[in-house]
This record gives sequence, C-alpha cells and structure tokens, in this order.
Amino acid sequence: MFFRKVALPDGDKISLNADMIRLLMVIDEDKDLLQISNEAGMDISMLNQILSKLLKLKLIELVEKRGQFLSKKFLADLRLNLSQAIGPMAQILIEDTVAGMELKMFEIPGHRAAELISNIAREIPEENNQIEFKKTMIEIMKQNRL
Repeated sequence: MFFRKVALPDGDKISLNADMIRLLMVIDEDKDLLQISNEAGMDISMLNQILSKLLKLKLIELVEKRGQFLSKKFLADLRLNLSQAIGPMAQILIEDTVAGMELKMFEIPGHRAAELISNIAREIPEENNQIEFKKTMIEIMKQNRL
C-alpha cells in the first residue's frame, strides 16, 4: 500500500505526537509500507496504528498504484515456500487467499504482495513455519523490488 500527505485547509488545528510527526516526515507516495516502516524505525504493528490515526485525521490518503502484476516467478517462489511450510495444499491456499482479496491469480498488483503474504501466513498452523515463510518471502520481495 502507498500513501500520500494531504494538505489541511488553513485554520485547522491538529495535535500530533512525536510518532505521528516522524511517520508524516517519511510518507511518500512512491514508498511502500516496508520502506516507510524501515525509515521511520517502526514495527508493523505501531506503523498500522499510527497510519490509522493519520487516515482518520485526513492527513494522509491511500494511493492506488496501477503498476505491474506479480510475476510468474514470484508466484512460483510463493508456492514453493508455502509448500515447504504446509505441504501440497499450498496452491489451494494461495488461490483461496487471492480470491478472498478479490483478485485474479495472474493479475495481482505488485504493491499488494505484502498483503498477500501476510494473509497467507495467517493460515499457516505452526508459528515457526509462519515466521520462516514471512522471512523468506520478504527477501524475495526485496529481490523483486516490491
């Protein structure tokens, strides 16, 4: 997901804490959540909480990026790594998750890769396997510049 800052009309006064200001400073519509998280020095949980507050205050807005779809190689890597975590049901889980996100299998926008991985990881029964799956997929996302 991508966000951009929104200018407030003159005269509107809003109270912000230090974390909100820090996050606002690094938000750029060309940076994905992983980049923003790293630059702001926030874990995903904290990032989500503060993004939610900034959205409610209408200081930022979601940006729909129409870009490339996930490659067949990325999807093959996803299936391989998920197969290592849960076995032969991997493809079915991927297809169900993609459908649940209201997407088509070969038309998954690149900017939704992290969301897809997160949704799939929640379905992996063992926590150790979830963590390993996420770590591996984050590295693959970095390699693919997602």
